Amino acid sequence: MESLTVADALELIRLNEEAMSTQFETWLTITFATIVSVFVGKHLINRVIKWLVTLLYLLASLMVVAMSIYLAENNARIITDLATRGVEVSGPVFAGIVAFILFICGVGTTIYFIHMDWEKTA
Repeated sequence: MESLTVADALELIRLNEEAMSTQFETWLTITFATIVSVFVGKHLINRVIKWLVTLLYLLASLMVVAMSIYLAENNARIITDLATRGVEVSGPVFAGIVAFILFICGVGTTIYFIHMDWEKTA
């Protein structure tokens, strides 16, 4: 890390934050696609398919979380290195908390939607 200039390190932080935003956008796309496909194909989905869709959705969500954690850890490492050089960089803590709450609520709502009893709502 000593070979990185401060400008390079700040650029890496910016790139990591963009990658985290891309991961969140990917998760939103996966969620939307899951909801639409379950809604459109509700008459074709049996109990086994519902659980397979749930498993795939949870695995995709887990992959997005894992990648976001990896990127956040890299950011923390770069920020720690910059702090040893006397450069203060604040992390997006509030935005991260809000994104995580939205993620948890979205996963729960999507799973509820997958397993919703469509015949009772009609």
